[in-house]
Amino acid sequence: MHFRSILSLCLANFATAAPSATTKYDTFNGAGQIRTRWNKGDYADLGCVTNDGKWTVDEKLCGTFTATPITNSGTIAYSYYLKSNNGPCYIYGAEFVCDKGNRGTINQFGLWYIDGVLPDASPLRVGNYGLMATWGKNPPLVEEGPQPLHLVSYTEQGKYVWLTWKEL
Repeated sequence: MHFRSILSLCLANFATAAPSATTKYDTFNGAGQIRTRWNKGDYADLGCVTNDGKWTVDEKLCGTFTATPITNSGTIAYSYYLKSNNGPCYIYGAEFVCDKGNRGTINQFGLWYIDGVLPDASPLRVGNYGLMATWGKNPPLVEEGPQPLHLVSYTEQGKYVWLTWKEL
């Protein structure tokens, strides 16, 4: 069975799972950028996500996204729909995509529910998954252009990243 098919099946089981504890950084709301943050070391900002869902280090190519809460308890949102200028964002296989094709079945994103993953932000998650990488350089080189992002398989080279929110 192909890695993408296996991961899709696993993710489908977790996509609607109820969240556990929430963190104090519940900030995905309104218009913003999706930033890529290293999951280790100094948790450096390693670029952003383009309107079509690819990872870039070229700030001129950063996309503009809208996060819409879809469930909440009081003032804390647990799940979000994300949309860019290209269309809705979703997981296709294991890849993060934003377009009008909507081939994905997993289009709800939540906030990571374990405090301390990042010292000052709550990363996005899909079920119990959240770390992202590319099949090329991590982070991608400027001369390579934006690279497709996918949930890590732990075979990729370079740095793994969390997706975080920067309000605009």
